[in-house]
Parts: sequence; structure tokens; C-alpha cells
Amino acid sequence: MSLRMRLTLYYTGVLALCLFLFGMGLYVVSNKYLEQQTDRMLVTTALHVSNTFRVISDPLQVQRIVLPDVNVFSNPWVYLQVIDAQGQVFTKSQNLGGQVLPHDNRTISNAKRGTAFFSTVDADGEKLRIYNYPIILQSQLAGVLQVGRAQQPQRTFFSELAWFLTLASLITLLFAAGLGFILARLALAPVEQMTNVAAHISETQDLGKRVDYQGPADEIGRLASTFNMMLERLAMARRSLEDAYAAQLRFVADVSHELRTPLTTIRGNLELLERLDPTGDPERREILGDAVAESGRMVRLVHNLLMLARAEAGRHIDKGPVQLGEVAQAVARQAPHLGESCFATEHLELLEQAVAIGSEDYLKQLLLILLDNAFKYTQPDGRVTMVGLSEKGWWGIRVTDTGPGIASDDLKHIFDRFYQAGNRRSGGSGLGLAIARWIAIEHNGRIEVASEVGQGSSFTFWLPAA
Repeated sequence: MSLRMRLTLYYTGVLALCLFLFGMGLYVVSNKYLEQQTDRMLVTTALHVSNTFRVISDPLQVQRIVLPDVNVFSNPWVYLQVIDAQGQVFTKSQNLGGQVLPHDNRTISNAKRGTAFFSTVDADGEKLRIYNYPIILQSQLAGVLQVGRAQQPQRTFFSELAWFLTLASLITLLFAAGLGFILARLALAPVEQMTNVAAHISETQDLGKRVDYQGPADEIGRLASTFNMMLERLAMARRSLEDAYAAQLRFVADVSHELRTPLTTIRGNLELLERLDPTGDPERREILGDAVAESGRMVRLVHNLLMLARAEAGRHIDKGPVQLGEVAQAVARQAPHLGESCFATEHLELLEQAVAIGSEDYLKQLLLILLDNAFKYTQPDGRVTMVGLSEKGWWGIRVTDTGPGIASDDLKHIFDRFYQAGNRRSGGSGLGLAIARWIAIEHNGRIEVASEVGQGSSFTFWLPAA
């Protein structure tokens, strides 16, 4: 999930919690307020009615209370009723019809205390809020004035209020989520721009690219500035490394070039001395032989270093159409002279019509490197085989040997310069496979290696068909 989406969800979640708390608070406060207003209205109505009571006092009669017309104080949701001290209904408002406000002995007993009180009762499935006002005459309970109000309007109002709050909250959340997503996108646009710049640099290695930030110097602005400064330092470090690396390549190339001629001269002179004294002292001939061999190895090492230096300096191989079958046959004819092991070929006829784009000389060099390694590490009674291969769109040549094999830890390093596996050290320079890999890459090909200790090795060179 993207950061933009997470920010939107966090913002929406917080807003949803706030709306829920606000709605619950509004619902509870409004409910409490309306209950208080209902109770005040009931008390006010009861007081108005009680103020209209008339007490008739006659020496010949017992004092009595004359009640007003209670219908004057009623409305469709307010009911009035007067009961006597025995709980019998004395009078009631017409909107009660054939019903009466609920009352029982507890109503009378509570009224006898002389204090008005509220009660909430259920009358035929409808909630009623009733204010019971005692009527006192000569310190005795003469009756109870009951003022009731149906709670159905209040319940209907709160039900509609709950639906309204729910619907309004959902609409608000949807609108806020959409707006929050847009705002998060605008706020994170510089970060996305930096991501695109980093991806561009990763793909193109162009450290000259910078983040073009035009906003305020806030957190994002400081991040963009820091990112640009980091790129500037990386570019400077890269330029320094490239200059040092170029100087190193020039040094290696110059030294290799300068050493090649004197080394060749030394080798030629040593070979001449060896030929001029065919029957000389055996110890002297052995020394001359070792010198000739080492000078030859030095010449090959210098030649390989010069080739790698030129390759890393950006030199590319000139390529054209090549008959791969003819190259393989030519290398196969030279192979038996590379060592004493038995040499065989298999399926080279598959390459008779193989045409690839490359350099004949470099392809021969690659195959000779693979064959030379195979002979070098195979015992005289062993076997070296060169096999022709064909896959869809690819031509291949596999060189196998029955040598000691390569350990799995060494396989990932065998193409490194000067690296020689622990069980394959033979006095070579360790540059042959590095050169072979460079030639393969230059031809858009690849080299695959399979080896098992004690079972020999297999190097397969794949070349795309023309």
C-alpha cells in the first residue's frame, strides 16, 4: 500500500472517530436537553392548572376543590388527569378518549408525602412521561393531578436525527477521503519527483540529474535540498573515481605495451641461446629452458593485460557475419596440440550452417582459452570433448573435461582476474576466463559453467544466431 493511500486512510479514520464522538455527544446532549424541556413543560402545565383550582368553603358544607376545564391545557401530545385520594379518576382531558393515565397504589402513596414526582410508564406500547402533582386540602391529600406527555415525537425525532447524522457522516467521510487523497498527492508530489529522479539515475547512471523543487523550505524542501547535495557529492566522487580508474587503465596499457617488445626480444634471445648449444651442460640447458618458459608466460601475461586494459577503456570488437562451423572445425584441428589428453568432437555438424555476427579471430581465441584450460587441468589419460549445440535462436559450443572439477565456492569467482581455484592452480595468469567472458559479452553471448569436484567441468559458450 502506498504512503499516499495510508495517509488518506489514517486521516479518514481519525475523521470517522471524531464524527462518531461528535454524533454520540450530540445525540446524548440533545436527548438530555429534550428530556429536561419535557419535564419543565410538564411542571409548568401542572402549575398553571393548579393555579386555577378554586376552593369552596361554606359553613354548612365541607370544603372542596373545584377543578377547571383541563381540556384547555391539553394538546395532541399532552394529557391531563385528576384522580382522588382513592385512585378513582375524577376528571381527564378529552384527548385521552376511553383511556386513562396509568396509576396505582404507589402513585397515591408517593403523593401522600406531599412532594411532586416524575414517572415513566408504558401505556399500550407507548412510553409516557408523567408529572404527578399532589392536591392538598387541609393538610390532607385530596387528589393527584397527572400531566403526561407521549414520548413518541421525541423518539421519532432522535431516530431521524440518528439517520441524518449517519448519512451526513458517510457523505462527509467520502468527501474528506477524496479531498485527503488529492491533498496527500499534492503534498507527496516532491517525494514522487525525487523517486523518479532516483529511478532515472539508477537506469541511466546520470548523476547530473537534480530534483527541481520550487516549494517552501519545509520538511519536503529540506529533503529535496539534502538529496540534491548528496547527488552532487556522489557526482564529484564518481568523477574522481573515473579519473583515477582511467589513469590506472592508461598506466596498465602503457606498461603492457612497453613491456611487450623487450620481453619478446628476451624470449627470442633465450631461444636462440638454447638452439646454439644443443649438447651443452644439462644444468645450463635446464636453466635456459626455465627462462624461455617463464619469458613466454610473461609475454602472454602482458598480452592479456593489454587486451583487458583496452577492453575496459571502451574498445569494442569489429564484427561481421561469421561461419561458426568453420571456426569450430579450425579450433578442433588445433586442439590436439594443446595437451596430451585424448581429444574428441561431437555433433559439430550441427554448426555447419550456423551464421553469427562476430569476429572470427576473437571467437577462435575464446574457444582456445576454454580448450587450453580443459587440457591444462586434465590428466594425460583423461578426455577433452568439444560438442556442438543448437537451441532456438542460439548456437552453442561446449567444452568438457575429466579433470578435478571446481568447488562450488570457487565457481562464482572463476571469471575474476588473476583468480585460480584452489584445486586448479597450474601456473597460469588467471586472465584467460576473464578475457573469454569479455569476448562473449562483446558478442552478446554468454558462458555457462557446470562442475563437480572429482567429475570434471563443462564450459558452454552460447552465441545468438544471426
